[in-house]
Amino acid sequence: MSPETACLALDPAVLLRAGAEAFIVLHKDALRERIDVRQTRVLDWEGDVLFLAQTDPPVPREASGAQAEVVALAPACGEELRPMGYVARVLDVRPDYPSAGLAVEAIAVSAPTPCDLFETSLRMHYRVPVEEDMGVGILLEGFETPQLLDFSAGGARVLVDASEQAYADLAVGKSIPFRLLFVGSGYAAGDAVVRSLRREDDRATCGLFFTNMEIRDIRYLERMVARVVSACRQREGDAGYV
Repeated sequence: MSPETACLALDPAVLLRAGAEAFIVLHKDALRERIDVRQTRVLDWEGDVLFLAQTDPPVPREASGAQAEVVALAPACGEELRPMGYVARVLDVRPDYPSAGLAVEAIAVSAPTPCDLFETSLRMHYRVPVEEDMGVGILLEGFETPQLLDFSAGGARVLVDASEQAYADLAVGKSIPFRLLFVGSGYAAGDAVVRSLRREDDRATCGLFFTNMEIRDIRYLERMVARVVSACRQREGDAGYV
């Protein structure tokens, strides 16, 4: 979670305005390529405190005092988004924060200054190009025939056709329930957030970030990705001796 020292010309009050979609990264382990990132949204910004909606699974009150990375997707060029974040301190988890006339559970974190923001990443995984005989596919809610281009334990790239029912509703930031299928083994399920979107003629390439996954699905996906990567590297090694 080491931020760059350069101050980026981006207003955090705009990026993290009330209602904005965001992510809270509780843990990054570069050595094991693991990341604990949870989707949330901004409830409000009061003085030097930012209030975020409780996540699923929830951030426990015992996390108070810990460091976390708060991230939101900022416009870059075209329809691409870049994750911009800052290192925050978890101040408290409040069970009855007033929001829209209701008492909701909220995570209180330290708010950023403009110079706290830096470009970061919500992915720490090796991305695997999909081959026809790999036995891996994806189901996306609202799409009948999405084509999986590549995937990792943290996301995927998918090609969808304009004739699909949900094509017109595609937008950066949209969350789509997914299942990543491994033929003869099982699947991992969760929500896929559209990180990037490139439309070309009658189709679009979507960059997806996986979130809201059960622990068992995360562990299963990590195992399957490691197995596929190992097999790919073995084939590459064998090809060198042919």
